[in-house]
Amino acid sequence: MIRYLIKNNFKIMFRSPVNILLYMFCPFLMAAILISAFSSLLESYKAPDDFDVGYRVEAGSVYGEAAKALEQVGKESGVTFVLYESGDPEELVKQHKLSAFVEFTGGGYKIYETEEAKTEGAKLEYMISAVFNGSLSGDVSDISVPVEVKEVAPAVNSTDYYGIVFIIYFGWCAIVCAAGLFAQEKKHRILERLQVSDLSPFQTYLGRVIPLISVVAIGIGVAAVLAGVLLGVHWGNVGITALLILLTVIAASTFEMMIYEITRSMLATIIISFIIVWIFGYIGGTFETYLFSAWPEKVKLISPLYHTNRALVEFSTAGRSDYVVSSIIYLAAITLVSSLIGVLAGTIRRKDRA
Repeated sequence: MIRYLIKNNFKIMFRSPVNILLYMFCPFLMAAILISAFSSLLESYKAPDDFDVGYRVEAGSVYGEAAKALEQVGKESGVTFVLYESGDPEELVKQHKLSAFVEFTGGGYKIYETEEAKTEGAKLEYMISAVFNGSLSGDVSDISVPVEVKEVAPAVNSTDYYGIVFIIYFGWCAIVCAAGLFAQEKKHRILERLQVSDLSPFQTYLGRVIPLISVVAIGIGVAAVLAGVLLGVHWGNVGITALLILLTVIAASTFEMMIYEITRSMLATIIISFIIVWIFGYIGGTFETYLFSAWPEKVKLISPLYHTNRALVEFSTAGRSDYVVSSIIYLAAITLVSSLIGVLAGTIRRKDRA
């Protein structure tokens, strides 16, 4: 019986092909527009390449041994330290095209940096503070050099960023594909008829949500392929990408189905779900890149879109991400809670009809 219900709901949904076509082409078109509009913005966001830094240590300075350790740390971080015994630091920076110059004196150190190399200067300052902070008490020969180096965000272009995040955003608008199904249910009083069948509320729920998930997944999958082929979006790890997109579709479908079961109104469901998704997208980097967003990290972590966006963008640019696990946990939790509430709401409503 449930297989017949699933098959019948598939047929109903495919009778409204416009909604499915929206899922195939709208993410692609929106991404293409934003890629063109913001290409110059993200092209300017690039991690600093390897660079040279000059340095000098005054005779008798307690920083002598530590400066050598700093030189070794620099080699591991793409920073080449060049020793200059004499010469004016500012002139040396200009003559040798150095990104910065560090002068270690008896009581501290001074950094000379150019206006054009502020990013490199910031990286240098972090390295020095990491090496020297709290490590100069006692014998300097026993200084322990930290191995942690400031992580520089990988470069990301507008093609990869917007090509990815709008696939995820449209995945969260899954309820649109169910409009035809819900309209037919009300028109032909299908749910009332199902009450006399031997289908449980959970089976009835599965008979509706499985076709919804399948149709949305097909549409988003086609959109992702189009983005890769026609726009040149790099998806990183294909397996993890496909998993996260599928989990997004499942979480979105169950979440919005829950809202429909509670409201029993397609209009109310679309308004409520779209407001929630828009807020999550706004916080999570859909409309403003999370790279430049001023939202505190604690606020961003509230949005499931932030976890998924960051995981897929980082896989595209860096080949790895620490947000994959949190994204999976978040999406799985939404799916579980939404399904339980959705089935419970359907059960209560069936009892009210009886």
